[in-house]
Parts: sequence; C-alpha cells; structure tokens
Amino acid sequence: MAWSSVSSLLETFGDAVWRADTLADAAGEGRTLPSCHAALDAQLPGGGWPVGALCEILQPQAGQGEWRLLLPALRSLTQTVVLVAPPYAPFGPGIAAQGLGVQQLLWVQADAMAERLWAAEQALRCAGVGAVLLWLGPVRSDHLRRLHLAAQAHTKLLWVMRPLAAQDESSPAVLRLLAACRT
Repeated sequence: MAWSSVSSLLETFGDAVWRADTLADAAGEGRTLPSCHAALDAQLPGGGWPVGALCEILQPQAGQGEWRLLLPALRSLTQTVVLVAPPYAPFGPGIAAQGLGVQQLLWVQADAMAERLWAAEQALRCAGVGAVLLWLGPVRSDHLRRLHLAAQAHTKLLWVMRPLAAQDESSPAVLRLLAACRT
C-alpha cells in the first residue's frame, strides 16, 4: 500500500486507528516517567516509561539486566517500590550504592504463581506504592490483563519480567522490550 493511501486512511479514520507513536496516551493520560537513559527515552513514545500500564521486559534469563535498565527511573520515585518474586534476594548495600534508598523497597517472596499475581495486584492498589516489579514465568494473558487494569486504575508503574519465550505470546502490555545483555 502506498504511503499516500496510508495517510488518507489515517485522515479518514482519525482516532479509530491505533498508532504506535501514541503509546503514552494509551497508557493513561500520556503520563510517562523518564527512563533516564537518553537513547531509550528517545525511542519510547512519550519519552519514558508509561505510567498506569503494564510494561514487559522479556529477557533470556531473569536477573541479567533489569536493575541496570530500571534503577535510574526508580531513583526518581519517592514512594515505595515493591519487588515481587525477584530471582535473587535484593542486596541492600548494592542497591543503596546505586542511589535507591533500601527503606523504599518492599521485597515479597512468593513461590506460587497465584501468590505472585495476588501480591502484585494488592501492591498496585496501595496508595503508598509508586512502582511494582514482578518476575513471572509462563502466565495466562487474562492474568496480565488484570494487572494492567490495576496499574491503570491506580496510576502505577508496573514492570513484569518474563522469559524470552513469551515474545510469541499474546499480551495486553502497552510496551514490550526485549532485553539482552551485551558481552
């Protein structure tokens, strides 16, 4: 299809056509939190992480890069950051050395999938929570949708770390990133 045809379709249908460059608006009133990585912010619609939406980080192995990616943005928060089922115990001195106060962190150990989902949803409903980081294995799309709706209803940041294999699965996430560590 020629570009002129696409342009005329966009003019004809207006807001009825979803466009990737309006991702931030889909997340809820266009609010974003800068990632504090200039190159990433330049690529993210709205210039940062969407607030009030599910963001997925897909990676070959959990615990290999999410902290480096998310820590700069988390440092800007004043509210509690809830970690649900991280693959490794958070190392307080290391986190503090990176500029995030350990008194801001709440670590939830949950082995069962139902416990993880419940803890994340409850955290999203808490007024004192600014962000939830959740580590999941295989999960149904309807469970992710429920988390997305909770983040949206309570205007929270929500990152879900999932295995790389999930990239071929359906997801309600408004933003999905494929993260791989360079060696």
